[in-house]
Amino acid sequence: MPKTNVLYLIRTWALGGSHTIILLLLKHLPADEFNIITVPYDAPGDGDARFIASVEAQGGSVAPERIPWRSRGNWFNARRTIGELIEKYEIDLVHCHDTHSNVLVGLGRKRWPCACIASPYGWWEPKWHLQARLYHWVEKKKALPQFDRVYTVSQDMKQKILAGPTRPERIHVIHTGLDLAQIDAGAPRDTVRRDLGFDTDAMAAGTVSRLEREKGHTHLLHAFAKVTCDLRNLHLLIVGTGSEADELKRTAQRLGVADRTIFTGFYDDLPGALHAMDCFVQPSIDHEGFPTAVLEAQAAGLPVIASNIGGTHETMADGTTGLLVPPGDADALAEALRALATDPVRRSEMAAAARAHIENRFTLDKMIGQMTEMYHAAIEDHRKRR
Repeated sequence: MPKTNVLYLIRTWALGGSHTIILLLLKHLPADEFNIITVPYDAPGDGDARFIASVEAQGGSVAPERIPWRSRGNWFNARRTIGELIEKYEIDLVHCHDTHSNVLVGLGRKRWPCACIASPYGWWEPKWHLQARLYHWVEKKKALPQFDRVYTVSQDMKQKILAGPTRPERIHVIHTGLDLAQIDAGAPRDTVRRDLGFDTDAMAAGTVSRLEREKGHTHLLHAFAKVTCDLRNLHLLIVGTGSEADELKRTAQRLGVADRTIFTGFYDDLPGALHAMDCFVQPSIDHEGFPTAVLEAQAAGLPVIASNIGGTHETMADGTTGLLVPPGDADALAEALRALATDPVRRSEMAAAARAHIENRFTLDKMIGQMTEMYHAAIEDHRKRR
Protein backbone atom coordinates (compact mmCIF):
# COMPACT_ATOMS: atom_id res chain seq x y z
CA MET A 1 0.00 0.00 0.00
CA PRO A 2 1.52 3.39 -0.98
CA LYS A 3 2.33 5.92 1.70
CA THR A 4 0.17 8.96 2.31
CA ASN A 5 2.01 12.12 1.30
CA VAL A 6 1.48 14.89 3.85
CA LEU A 7 2.62 18.50 3.42
CA TYR A 8 3.39 20.38 6.65
CA LEU A 9 3.29 24.18 6.35
CA ILE A 10 4.91 25.92 9.31
CA ARG A 11 5.67 29.59 9.83
CA THR A 12 7.65 30.22 13.02
CA TRP A 13 7.86 33.54 14.85
CA ALA A 14 9.38 31.96 17.96
CA LEU A 15 9.70 28.38 19.16
CA GLY A 16 6.90 27.37 21.52
CA GLY A 17 4.59 24.56 22.58
CA SER A 18 3.15 24.08 19.08
CA HIS A 19 6.63 23.24 17.82
CA THR A 20 7.00 20.57 20.49
CA ILE A 21 3.85 18.99 19.06
CA ILE A 22 5.14 19.25 15.49
CA LEU A 23 8.47 17.67 16.43
CA LEU A 24 6.62 14.80 18.11
CA LEU A 25 4.53 14.23 14.99
CA LEU A 26 7.56 14.32 12.71
CA LYS A 27 9.36 11.78 14.88
CA HIS A 28 6.55 9.42 15.84
CA LEU A 29 3.88 9.27 13.13
CA PRO A 30 4.12 5.82 11.51
CA ALA A 31 6.86 6.01 8.87
CA ASP A 32 5.31 3.09 6.96
CA GLU A 33 2.05 5.06 6.54
CA PHE A 34 3.09 8.70 6.11
CA ASN A 35 5.67 10.53 4.06
CA ILE A 36 5.81 14.01 5.58
CA ILE A 37 7.23 16.91 3.58
CA THR A 38 7.93 19.82 5.90
CA VAL A 39 8.16 23.31 4.38
CA PRO A 40 8.97 26.39 6.51
CA TYR A 41 8.75 29.99 5.32
CA ASP A 42 11.20 32.48 3.91
CA ALA A 43 10.04 35.25 6.25
CA PRO A 44 11.58 38.03 8.39
CA GLY A 45 13.19 37.02 11.68
CA ASP A 46 15.11 33.94 12.74
CA GLY A 47 12.14 31.83 13.85
CA ASP A 48 12.06 29.59 10.77
CA ALA A 49 15.81 28.98 11.00
CA ARG A 50 15.43 27.99 14.66
CA PHE A 51 12.65 25.58 13.75
CA ILE A 52 14.76 23.99 11.02
CA ALA A 53 17.62 23.57 13.49
CA SER A 54 15.28 21.87 15.99
CA VAL A 55 14.12 19.40 13.34
CA GLU A 56 17.69 18.58 12.33
CA ALA A 57 18.71 18.21 15.99
CA GLN A 58 16.34 15.26 16.35
CA GLY A 59 17.63 13.66 13.16
CA GLY A 60 14.96 14.93 10.77
CA SER A 61 15.04 17.20 7.73
CA VAL A 62 12.89 19.74 5.95
CA ALA A 63 12.27 20.16 2.23
CA PRO A 64 14.53 22.54 0.30
CA GLU A 65 11.62 24.75 -0.77
CA ARG A 66 10.35 27.74 1.24
CA ILE A 67 7.02 29.56 1.24
CA PRO A 68 7.90 33.14 0.22
CA TRP A 69 6.64 35.75 2.69
CA ARG A 70 8.63 38.93 3.01
CA SER A 71 5.47 41.04 3.00
CA ARG A 72 1.72 40.71 2.40
CA GLY A 73 2.52 41.44 -1.23
CA ASN A 74 3.75 37.83 -1.46
CA TRP A 75 0.21 36.46 -1.03
CA PHE A 76 -0.28 35.20 -4.59
CA ASN A 77 3.31 34.01 -4.92
CA ALA A 78 2.97 32.05 -1.67
CA ARG A 79 -0.25 30.38 -2.83
CA ARG A 80 1.34 29.54 -6.18
CA THR A 81 4.26 27.93 -4.35
CA ILE A 82 1.89 25.81 -2.26
CA GLY A 83 0.16 24.64 -5.44
CA GLU A 84 3.50 23.70 -6.99
CA LEU A 85 4.47 21.75 -3.86
CA ILE A 86 1.18 19.83 -3.90
CA GLU A 87 1.76 18.86 -7.51
CA LYS A 88 5.48 18.07 -7.17
CA TYR A 89 5.13 15.81 -4.13
CA GLU A 90 1.71 14.37 -5.11
CA ILE A 91 0.27 15.53 -1.80
CA ASP A 92 -2.76 13.75 -0.30
CA LEU A 93 -3.10 16.03 2.73
CA VAL A 94 -1.95 19.54 3.66
CA HIS A 95 -1.61 20.18 7.40
CA CYS A 96 -1.23 23.85 8.36
CA HIS A 97 0.38 24.49 11.73
CA ASP A 98 -0.02 28.23 12.28
CA THR A 99 -2.51 31.06 11.82
CA HIS A 100 -0.73 32.42 8.77
CA SER A 101 -0.86 29.09 6.92
CA ASN A 102 -4.47 28.49 8.03
CA VAL A 103 -5.53 31.75 6.38
CA LEU A 104 -3.31 31.30 3.33
CA VAL A 105 -4.72 27.84 2.59
CA GLY A 106 -8.26 28.26 3.93
CA LEU A 107 -9.21 31.30 1.81
CA GLY A 108 -9.82 29.94 -1.68
CA ARG A 109 -9.78 26.36 -0.35
CA LYS A 110 -11.38 24.90 -3.50
CA ARG A 111 -8.15 25.44 -5.40
CA TRP A 112 -6.35 22.62 -3.57
CA PRO A 113 -6.86 19.09 -4.99
CA CYS A 114 -6.27 17.33 -1.66
CA ALA A 115 -7.54 17.14 1.91
CA CYS A 116 -6.63 20.04 4.23
CA ILE A 117 -6.33 20.24 8.01
CA ALA A 118 -5.87 23.42 10.06
CA SER A 119 -4.32 23.66 13.52
CA PRO A 120 -5.20 26.71 15.64
CA TYR A 121 -3.18 25.88 18.76
CA GLY A 122 -3.97 29.11 20.60
CA TRP A 123 -5.04 32.65 19.79
CA TRP A 124 -3.08 35.64 21.05
CA GLU A 125 -5.58 38.51 20.90
CA PRO A 126 -4.56 41.40 23.17
CA LYS A 127 -6.91 44.37 22.97
CA TRP A 128 -4.06 46.67 21.97
CA HIS A 129 -2.93 44.55 19.00
CA LEU A 130 -5.58 45.23 16.37
CA GLN A 131 -3.71 43.46 13.56
CA ALA A 132 -3.52 40.18 15.50
CA ARG A 133 -7.22 40.42 16.42
CA LEU A 134 -8.19 41.05 12.79
CA TYR A 135 -6.07 38.16 11.51
CA HIS A 136 -7.59 35.74 14.01
CA TRP A 137 -11.09 37.01 13.12
CA VAL A 138 -10.43 36.17 9.47
CA GLU A 139 -9.01 32.80 10.49
CA LYS A 140 -12.01 31.94 12.67
CA LYS A 141 -14.81 33.32 10.51
CA LYS A 142 -13.55 32.75 6.97
CA ALA A 143 -10.66 30.28 6.79
CA LEU A 144 -11.27 27.47 9.30
CA PRO A 145 -14.78 26.61 8.04
CA GLN A 146 -13.24 25.63 4.68
CA PHE A 147 -11.00 22.85 6.06
CA ASP A 148 -11.83 19.15 6.07
CA ARG A 149 -10.74 18.95 9.69
CA VAL A 150 -9.68 21.44 12.35
CA TYR A 151 -7.34 19.97 14.95
CA THR A 152 -6.83 21.78 18.22
CA VAL A 153 -5.41 20.91 21.62
CA SER A 154 -8.04 21.83 24.23
CA GLN A 155 -11.77 22.06 24.82
CA ASP A 156 -11.24 25.74 25.61
CA MET A 157 -9.90 26.33 22.09
CA LYS A 158 -12.72 24.28 20.59
CA GLN A 159 -15.27 26.61 22.17
CA LYS A 160 -13.47 29.61 20.71
CA ILE A 161 -13.48 28.02 17.24
CA LEU A 162 -17.21 27.27 17.59
CA ALA A 163 -17.81 31.03 17.90
CA GLY A 164 -17.25 30.96 14.13
CA PRO A 165 -19.17 28.93 11.51
CA THR A 166 -16.92 25.84 11.49
CA ARG A 167 -19.07 22.72 11.72
CA PRO A 168 -18.68 21.04 15.16
CA GLU A 169 -18.14 17.56 13.71
CA ARG A 170 -15.05 18.80 11.86
CA ILE A 171 -13.32 20.02 15.04
CA HIS A 172 -11.10 17.43 16.74
CA VAL A 173 -9.54 17.96 20.17
CA ILE A 174 -6.41 15.86 20.56
CA HIS A 175 -4.51 16.40 23.78
CA THR A 176 -0.75 16.54 23.51
CA GLY A 177 1.11 13.38 24.44
CA LEU A 178 4.69 13.37 25.67
CA ASP A 179 7.74 11.26 24.98
CA LEU A 180 8.59 10.48 28.60
CA ALA A 181 11.89 8.87 27.65
CA GLN A 182 12.97 12.20 26.16
CA ILE A 183 12.02 14.06 29.35
CA ASP A 184 13.97 11.56 31.44
CA ALA A 185 17.05 11.83 29.23
CA GLY A 186 18.01 15.37 30.28
CA ALA A 187 21.21 16.11 32.17
CA PRO A 188 21.15 15.35 35.92
CA ARG A 189 20.02 17.99 38.40
CA ASP A 190 23.44 18.64 39.98
CA THR A 191 25.14 18.91 36.57
CA VAL A 192 22.71 21.53 35.30
CA ARG A 193 22.83 23.53 38.52
CA ARG A 194 26.61 23.55 38.46
CA ASP A 195 26.61 24.68 34.81
CA LEU A 196 24.13 27.47 35.57
CA GLY A 197 26.11 28.60 38.60
CA PHE A 198 23.87 28.16 41.60
CA ASP A 199 24.12 26.03 44.70
CA THR A 200 22.98 22.43 44.54
CA ASP A 201 21.17 22.83 47.88
CA ALA A 202 19.20 25.94 46.90
CA MET A 203 15.50 25.72 46.09
CA ALA A 204 14.67 26.80 42.55
CA ALA A 205 11.37 27.92 41.08
CA GLY A 206 11.61 27.99 37.30
CA THR A 207 9.78 28.75 34.11
CA VAL A 208 10.33 27.93 30.43
CA SER A 209 8.78 30.04 27.66
CA ARG A 210 9.31 32.82 25.18
CA LEU A 211 10.27 36.05 26.95
CA GLU A 212 7.31 38.04 25.67
CA ARG A 213 4.83 40.30 27.38
CA GLU A 214 1.92 37.82 27.23
CA LYS A 215 3.92 35.19 29.15
CA GLY A 216 3.74 37.26 32.35
CA HIS A 217 7.37 37.17 33.50
CA THR A 218 7.07 40.65 35.00
CA HIS A 219 4.38 39.39 37.40
CA LEU A 220 6.57 36.43 38.31
CA LEU A 221 9.47 38.73 39.17
CA HIS A 222 7.22 40.89 41.36
CA ALA A 223 5.89 37.79 43.11
CA PHE A 224 9.42 36.50 43.62
CA ALA A 225 10.47 39.83 45.14
CA LYS A 226 7.62 39.57 47.67
CA VAL A 227 8.92 36.29 49.11
CA THR A 228 12.70 36.62 48.95
CA CYS A 229 13.05 38.29 52.37
CA ASP A 230 11.70 35.29 54.28
CA LEU A 231 12.70 32.59 51.76
CA ARG A 232 16.43 33.27 51.54
CA ASN A 233 17.23 29.92 49.92
CA LEU A 234 14.81 30.41 47.00
CA HIS A 235 16.17 31.17 43.51
CA LEU A 236 14.41 31.86 40.22
CA LEU A 237 15.37 30.21 36.93
CA ILE A 238 14.02 31.84 33.74
CA VAL A 239 14.65 29.77 30.60
CA GLY A 240 14.06 31.17 27.12
CA THR A 241 14.63 34.04 24.74
CA GLY A 242 12.50 36.87 23.45
CA SER A 243 12.07 40.59 22.95
CA GLU A 244 11.43 41.24 26.66
CA ALA A 245 14.75 39.77 27.87
CA ASP A 246 16.59 43.05 28.51
CA GLU A 247 13.59 44.71 30.16
CA LEU A 248 13.07 41.71 32.44
CA LYS A 249 16.71 41.85 33.54
CA ARG A 250 16.29 45.55 34.34
CA THR A 251 13.14 44.74 36.31
CA ALA A 252 15.03 42.12 38.33
CA GLN A 253 17.66 44.77 39.12
CA ARG A 254 15.03 47.33 40.21
CA LEU A 255 13.32 44.79 42.45
CA GLY A 256 16.61 43.75 44.06
CA VAL A 257 16.37 40.09 42.99
CA ALA A 258 18.92 40.03 40.16
CA ASP A 259 21.48 38.18 42.29
CA ARG A 260 18.99 35.33 42.82
CA THR A 261 17.54 35.23 39.31
CA ILE A 262 19.22 33.28 36.51
CA PHE A 263 18.34 34.08 32.89
CA THR A 264 19.64 31.17 30.80
CA GLY A 265 18.77 32.56 27.37
CA PHE A 266 18.42 29.82 24.76
CA TYR A 267 18.97 26.48 26.48
CA ASP A 268 19.19 23.36 24.34
CA ASP A 269 18.56 20.84 27.14
CA LEU A 270 15.01 21.60 28.25
CA PRO A 271 14.60 18.34 30.23
CA GLY A 272 17.86 19.11 32.03
CA ALA A 273 16.61 22.60 32.92
CA LEU A 274 13.44 21.05 34.36
CA HIS A 275 15.50 18.59 36.39
CA ALA A 276 17.26 21.56 38.03
CA MET A 277 13.96 22.99 39.35
CA ASP A 278 11.94 22.24 42.48
CA CYS A 279 8.70 23.70 41.17
CA PHE A 280 7.54 25.12 37.83
CA VAL A 281 5.73 28.41 37.29
CA GLN A 282 3.61 29.39 34.26
CA PRO A 283 2.60 33.05 34.86
CA SER A 284 0.89 33.78 31.51
CA ILE A 285 -1.47 36.73 31.31
CA ASP A 286 -2.87 36.14 27.82
CA HIS A 287 -4.44 33.11 26.18
CA GLU A 288 -2.87 29.66 26.46
CA GLY A 289 -4.40 26.99 24.24
CA PHE A 290 -2.95 23.95 26.02
CA PRO A 291 0.48 24.84 27.40
CA THR A 292 2.91 22.05 26.57
CA ALA A 293 5.43 23.45 29.06
CA VAL A 294 3.03 22.65 31.91
CA LEU A 295 2.73 19.06 30.68
CA GLU A 296 6.51 18.74 30.36
CA ALA A 297 7.06 20.10 33.87
CA GLN A 298 4.65 17.58 35.35
CA ALA A 299 6.28 14.78 33.33
CA ALA A 300 9.58 15.82 34.92
CA GLY A 301 7.98 15.38 38.34
CA LEU A 302 7.50 19.04 39.21
CA PRO A 303 4.58 20.62 41.06
CA VAL A 304 3.20 23.47 38.95
CA ILE A 305 1.96 26.96 39.75
CA ALA A 306 0.07 28.28 36.74
CA SER A 307 -2.25 31.09 35.68
CA ASN A 308 -5.81 29.85 35.31
CA ILE A 309 -6.12 30.97 31.72
CA GLY A 310 -7.23 29.35 28.46
CA GLY A 311 -6.90 25.56 28.46
CA THR A 312 -4.29 25.46 31.25
CA HIS A 313 -6.75 23.94 33.70
CA GLU A 314 -7.12 20.98 31.32
CA THR A 315 -3.42 20.14 31.64
CA MET A 316 -3.24 19.74 35.44
CA ALA A 317 -5.22 18.79 38.54
CA ASP A 318 -5.57 21.90 40.71
CA GLY A 319 -4.61 21.14 44.31
CA THR A 320 -3.20 17.73 43.38
CA THR A 321 -0.47 18.28 40.79
CA GLY A 322 -0.15 22.01 41.35
CA LEU A 323 -1.91 25.29 42.05
CA LEU A 324 -3.89 27.56 39.74
CA VAL A 325 -3.83 31.32 40.38
CA PRO A 326 -5.57 34.29 38.72
CA PRO A 327 -3.55 35.66 35.77
CA GLY A 328 -1.64 38.87 36.45
CA ASP A 329 -2.03 38.59 40.24
CA ALA A 330 1.47 38.87 41.73
CA ASP A 331 0.12 38.56 45.29
CA ALA A 332 -1.60 35.26 44.55
CA LEU A 333 1.49 34.03 42.73
CA ALA A 334 3.67 34.96 45.72
CA GLU A 335 1.30 33.17 48.10
CA ALA A 336 1.49 30.00 45.97
CA LEU A 337 5.29 30.21 45.81
CA ARG A 338 5.48 30.56 49.58
CA ALA A 339 3.07 27.67 50.12
CA LEU A 340 5.16 25.23 48.10
CA ALA A 341 8.57 26.56 49.16
CA THR A 342 7.77 26.09 52.85
CA ASP A 343 6.13 22.65 52.58
CA PRO A 344 8.53 19.99 51.24
CA VAL A 345 6.07 17.17 51.98
CA ARG A 346 3.38 18.81 49.85
CA ARG A 347 5.89 19.43 47.07
CA SER A 348 6.91 15.79 47.12
CA GLU A 349 3.30 14.57 47.01
CA MET A 350 2.45 16.90 44.14
CA ALA A 351 5.59 15.87 42.26
CA ALA A 352 4.60 12.19 42.39
CA ALA A 353 1.01 13.00 41.42
CA ALA A 354 2.21 15.17 38.53
CA ARG A 355 4.23 12.40 36.91
CA ALA A 356 1.39 9.89 37.36
CA HIS A 357 -1.07 12.41 35.89
CA ILE A 358 0.95 12.59 32.66
CA GLU A 359 1.54 8.84 32.47
CA ASN A 360 -2.18 8.15 32.82
CA ARG A 361 -3.72 10.89 30.66
CA PHE A 362 -1.25 12.30 28.15
CA THR A 363 0.44 9.38 26.46
CA LEU A 364 2.25 9.71 23.16
CA ASP A 365 0.68 6.52 21.79
CA LYS A 366 -2.82 7.92 22.30
CA MET A 367 -1.97 11.20 20.60
CA ILE A 368 -0.34 9.50 17.60
CA GLY A 369 -3.21 7.04 17.25
CA GLN A 370 -5.82 9.82 17.23
CA MET A 371 -3.79 11.88 14.77
CA THR A 372 -3.41 8.92 12.40
CA GLU A 373 -7.16 8.28 12.47
CA MET A 374 -7.92 11.96 11.81
CA TYR A 375 -5.56 12.08 8.82
CA HIS A 376 -7.15 9.04 7.19
CA ALA A 377 -10.69 10.29 7.90
CA ALA A 378 -9.97 13.72 6.38
CA ILE A 379 -8.54 12.17 3.23
CA GLU A 380 -11.45 9.75 2.90
CA ASP A 381 -14.05 12.50 3.33
CA HIS A 382 -12.30 14.64 0.72
CA ARG A 383 -12.23 11.78 -1.78
CA LYS A 384 -15.95 11.12 -1.26
CA ARG A 385 -16.79 14.76 -1.93
CA ARG A 386 -14.61 14.76 -5.04
